[in-house]
Amino acid sequence: MKTHFHSLRINPASFKVVRSKMKIRILLPALTFLFTLSQTSVGEPLIEKVPVSTTTGVKSGTKSKNVTFYAMGDVPYAPNEDQLLPKQIADLPLDGRFLIHLGDIKGGAAPCNEEVYIKVSSMLRKAKPPTFIIPGDNEWNDCTNPEAAWKYWEKYFHNFDAHWKYDFAVKRQKARNENFSFKLNGVLFVGINLVGGRVHDAEEWKTRHAQNVDWIELLMKQNRDACHALVIFGHAHPIGNHGDFINPFVTLVKDFKMPVLYLHGDGHKWIKDKPFGTDLITRVQVDQGGIAPPLKITVQSDPKSPFVFDRRLPPVQQPTTVK
Repeated sequence: MKTHFHSLRINPASFKVVRSKMKIRILLPALTFLFTLSQTSVGEPLIEKVPVSTTTGVKSGTKSKNVTFYAMGDVPYAPNEDQLLPKQIADLPLDGRFLIHLGDIKGGAAPCNEEVYIKVSSMLRKAKPPTFIIPGDNEWNDCTNPEAAWKYWEKYFHNFDAHWKYDFAVKRQKARNENFSFKLNGVLFVGINLVGGRVHDAEEWKTRHAQNVDWIELLMKQNRDACHALVIFGHAHPIGNHGDFINPFVTLVKDFKMPVLYLHGDGHKWIKDKPFGTDLITRVQVDQGGIAPPLKITVQSDPKSPFVFDRRLPPVQQPTTVK
């Protein structure tokens, strides 16, 4: 026999007034229990629901001061990397708030056919965390027809993160929509269009570099008192062609007076150094995606160790000695 508690009705008139204090103490808990059941629908749990963030693997109630994310670049290049990249994405741990691809979605010698942009876009869209991407020279200015290549990039990677649901706000620069920013736990993240390769249009480079500086300066002013660290995503290994960006950028950082990470691809080999004449800026060049998994970065509130890196390389196999 099933009892439908929601159909119970408590009629105070049906209870006799009990003068004994002992009997009242016995009846009151029972009345309270029945009244609670009468207000509860059938099958409704008496447990508070815990809200969960729309960002995969991260609860909205989490108050950790650290921010962990993953970064990759310069992948896929070779045919075997067309199988490797989807596996790296599928195996990505769920502790990262987001994934960033630092540009170069193909090898430099490969043609800039539309199929390449479709292929890599499809691969990256299978990632569980929200995924961002910035341009690389191999899919834009190093192409035979940079204008056509840029149209492909915009078609398949414009506002790429909009394919995911997540619990933080993303801003984009009006002058350059591919430049973005967001803030997590007091860390300001900024993506800019800073490519390596050939200078396909000197005036375009000059204008774009100036717009990158303007974007960073604006965000620094807006978030000076709200952040303890800044992470800049670019593609280029900074060289002479980037002086009109690097010099004002370094000046801004010295005035900003907080730790900055410039994270980029382009060079294919791991580099971690401070080449900009100030201890405030750490530069990291990620491993080429075909030789290493996505880099794990954790940004901490500790000013002595603001950036922690885990290359996640497989353990080195020591040769066995035959006796």
